[in-house]
Amino acid sequence: MTLVPFSRISSLRSLIIDDMPTMRQNIRMHLGQLGITKVDQAGTPDEAIRFVEAAAYDLIVCDYNLNKETNGQQLLEFFRTQHMLPPTTMFIMVTAESGYNLVASAAEFQPDAYMLKPLTASKLAERIDRLLEKQNALLPINEKLKRKDQAGAIIECDNVLKVAPKWIVDILKTKGSLLIELRRIEEARAVYAQALEMRDDLVWAKVGMARCNIVAGQLDDAKVLVQDVLAQNSQYIEAYDLLAQIEEAQGNQSEALDALSRSSEIIPSARRSRLVGDAAYRVGDLEQAKEAFDRVLKHTKGSLTAQPSDLLTLAQVHVDTGDADAALQLLSSAPKRYAESKMFTSAQSAVAAQAHYQLGDTISAERAFEAAMNSAGGVPSEMATLALARAAFAIGRDDEGAELISKAVKSDHENKTLQALARKVLIDSGRESMADELVDGAVKQCMTIISEANALMRSAKPDESLAKLEEALHSMPENTGVLMAAAQLHLLWMSQRGINQEYVKRVNRYLNTLDRLIPGNDRVSKMHKFLREAVAKAAQKS
Repeated sequence: MTLVPFSRISSLRSLIIDDMPTMRQNIRMHLGQLGITKVDQAGTPDEAIRFVEAAAYDLIVCDYNLNKETNGQQLLEFFRTQHMLPPTTMFIMVTAESGYNLVASAAEFQPDAYMLKPLTASKLAERIDRLLEKQNALLPINEKLKRKDQAGAIIECDNVLKVAPKWIVDILKTKGSLLIELRRIEEARAVYAQALEMRDDLVWAKVGMARCNIVAGQLDDAKVLVQDVLAQNSQYIEAYDLLAQIEEAQGNQSEALDALSRSSEIIPSARRSRLVGDAAYRVGDLEQAKEAFDRVLKHTKGSLTAQPSDLLTLAQVHVDTGDADAALQLLSSAPKRYAESKMFTSAQSAVAAQAHYQLGDTISAERAFEAAMNSAGGVPSEMATLALARAAFAIGRDDEGAELISKAVKSDHENKTLQALARKVLIDSGRESMADELVDGAVKQCMTIISEANALMRSAKPDESLAKLEEALHSMPENTGVLMAAAQLHLLWMSQRGINQEYVKRVNRYLNTLDRLIPGNDRVSKMHKFLREAVAKAAQKS
């Protein structure tokens, strides 16, 4: 069969995901007709995950119905939430169900396109060609985003709109989101107003307006907009997330949980159930937390999409509800690959220690606690540290428990959810009287470190200032407040004394960590830009 001369797409590296060998071969044949020869094939979600971990793909063609555990939409969700796909990867969902567009419109992570069976080479070529056209048109914007230059990307949005107005919706969506990231709220409002002038029923633009109100602190106005969106489209998942965010910010924990629960009913995915379980656990609704994490484990059983934290949280819920036997049984069922993580084995032993103590086996409880401490290493995860604190309090080692609570809060002292969970551990352990001293005290210590570093910099002692922050990061490497201060003061040092290559490496390390922890933060974006421009200016001088 002669190759169809689609030269623009023949070089695309592609991955086909389908559980039916005949369907994979058919799609492979269609891609071959387009001149695409670099094609890998996956028959299961786990196999697809391994391929994506090993290589970057330009095109992924995925069937919606894969197996009982994971469908194509859930696999796409996993790829997106784990940041496994480059922005330029084109993801096409293939389905025999004409109602899939309803699924896709409700989903948080939408494919770039969906196609109904049967496929043909010409249909694939037409769809891919359009996606490439869009990709090429938006290339100047995406190039700026690759460099973390949000301000430059906003300028390119305006430039691209002049020459490629057919992509106005995509451009306005991107521009509005970027303006919000940079806290240019009035400009963002103007973008969403422009979209609503085109069509007054654009839910994404109304949600954008609500996000503007949230950033501006106008929570009541934001809530009205979100409720209006849900009255218009009760399937719009992002609106439920915003509603939950607003309710939580206003101290309405139960209402936030209700919003997340409603979203989980629309999209009963592992991620949705996980959000419900976490929220239910924070408000003390252990039965709902148990049901939610039961669903998560059923969704992800035997799959690489499973997360160790789900099993650990459910085991902790069992302990908190007095079902120690169920907790130990669940912990013993952990996949062998989880044991490769010291953070997991530490938390696993910490929860087991609580369960053993609950059953009256103090010897096993002590042994499990010691094993947990030994596995924890220098910097355990927040979850493992809090589980260790619970175990310490359970077996009467209050001093160690107090130290662990303080350590957990210091790991990210600006994280309000972490502070609430630390307080919950103390309340559940009957140590509520220690909450203010330990939690507020840990927050104050971190703020003091940052304040002292700033004071040293102002007192013309920059080297001491930077050394103080670098030392602090050895014990709390993911504390966003300390990372932010360290990056800022290193940049200030270089603005006064010139580029120092060791400091450039440090700042890049700080900013990359912050990008992972708080993606899209406007202060981080500005520091990326400052560093990039400072390095470029120094290179020109040399």
